[in-house]
Amino acid sequence: MSPSPAPAGVIRGTVRDAAGAPVAGARVAFTDGPVPLPDIAAVTDGEGRFALTAPAAGTYTLACREAAGAASAQVRVGGTAEPGAAGRPEDVRADLRLG
Repeated sequence: MSPSPAPAGVIRGTVRDAAGAPVAGARVAFTDGPVPLPDIAAVTDGEGRFALTAPAAGTYTLACREAAGAASAQVRVGGTAEPGAAGRPEDVRADLRLG
C-alpha cells in the first residue's frame, strides 16, 4: 500500500457578520473543488477562525450559512509555492463576511 499524498495546502480564514464581528460556531464547508471532497466542515472558534485541508491543487469554493446570513468564497491552492518548497503544504487565506 502506498502512502497517501501530502495535502496541497490549508485554507485558513475567518467568518464575520455584517457588522464585522467574528462569528463563533459557524460551519464552513467545501461546496466545490478539483477532486471529489468528503462531506466535512470546519467550525469556527471564538474568534471566528477556521482551517480546512485542501487535498489537491486547484480552485475550491467554500460556503457558510448561518442565522446571520450566508457567504461564499473561491480560493486557489497550489501552483504558487516558492521554488524549493515542493512537498510543503501551502497556506491560503479565505475570509467570509455574512450578509
